[in-house]
Amino acid sequence: MKTIEIQTDNEEIFEAFKNLAKAFKVDFLEKDIATGDSSPSPSNDPYFDNPKNLAEIDAGIIDVKEGRVVKLDRMERKKLLHS
Repeated sequence: MKTIEIQTDNEEIFEAFKNLAKAFKVDFLEKDIATGDSSPSPSNDPYFDNPKNLAEIDAGIIDVKEGRVVKLDRMERKKLLHS
């Protein structure tokens, strides 16, 4: 199976591709992508479109602020990971 991704803000072009997919009876997925203004990712990485991922990041930030995170320096990490 193969997939094609089409990104456009031109509604006429979008509708033409949608109609083409319907004419050939192929599945298509329509989704709005985040723009640079609303996405926390400068590259618009779709990982950041998932609210669960953002919630995990926010929880991690709170853990750091409230002191529930142990920070290791480079040598401590190396010892921990290579022992």
